[in-house]
Amino acid sequence: MNMEKLAKGKRKITLNQSLLLVFVIIGLIIIATIVNPRFIRVGNLVNILQQISVLGIIASGVGMLLIAGQIDISVGSQVSLMGIIMALIIEKSTKIPPTAANAWMSAWAEPFAVIVTILLGAFLGLFTGFVVIKSKASSFIVTLALGSVYKGIALLISKGASFSLFGNFELLGRGQLFNGMPVSILFLVLVVALTYVLLKYTRYGRFLYSIGGNRKAAFVSGINTTMVTMRGFITVGLLNALAALILISRVGTALATTADAYSLDALAAIVVGGVSITGGKGTAMSVFLGVLLIGLVGNALVVMNINPYLRGVAIGAIIIISVTFGEMSETKR
Repeated sequence: MNMEKLAKGKRKITLNQSLLLVFVIIGLIIIATIVNPRFIRVGNLVNILQQISVLGIIASGVGMLLIAGQIDISVGSQVSLMGIIMALIIEKSTKIPPTAANAWMSAWAEPFAVIVTILLGAFLGLFTGFVVIKSKASSFIVTLALGSVYKGIALLISKGASFSLFGNFELLGRGQLFNGMPVSILFLVLVVALTYVLLKYTRYGRFLYSIGGNRKAAFVSGINTTMVTMRGFITVGLLNALAALILISRVGTALATTADAYSLDALAAIVVGGVSITGGKGTAMSVFLGVLLIGLVGNALVVMNINPYLRGVAIGAIIIISVTFGEMSETKR
């Protein structure tokens, strides 16, 4: 009974913070539109959603993991590493002469690159989870170290150079369906919807909240906390793989530093959305709202002709306000 009351209280806090976030988003849209009416145009709004698609996919995985009381800040390095390997496979295939005995490999390069990226994502998630669980150390410190490892591997493979897709594999990042709807936005909607279903309607989602709320109590109640945590890290890896496919498809080139910014941006979006840094609180919608606000801030600064370097300042201030509001709500509860 007490656990049910605690869960309801935390959901209420998240709802209140999400409601505040909605008002902030609406206010930002109004201000940006007054300064520059082009901000509210459909084309610009679609552009914003396309820009945040990669961030939203990454944040969805990290958000679910954070609800379970764990964090993975190596996601940016993971995405960069997978992007390097994917682009390397495609680039090398384009250099195979048409008359070569292995010329048939060119036609299968893209499907092979996709499969390798997905498998690598699952492996990186599994490996990261294994190291975190076996080390019994803070997941923040462990994934910080692993992020450096993954980035180093990406630099070793690429030797600091970039790999180009040469106009290949553009569907996920630049393709459009249904009379102009970017494919990347459809994937974002799908991932957010899947996250919502997992957290709200599945036993796995309930386990994540229980572990994040009280890991010892969850273990005593019969939940396999180790297995659930491992599944959370693997989910992060798989979503990182999807993000890498979309990102490299969109930019057309891959560097060892391509996705560096996504680690901090994903964490910022999640915290701003109301997911508790200690676990046990948060929703799929709150994560999406946090991601949307991050995207709106960056776009609004450009549209309003304000120095884009102020983006970091604005996001930092939003994070502080969000965390403060969350702590105040927790104290009142």
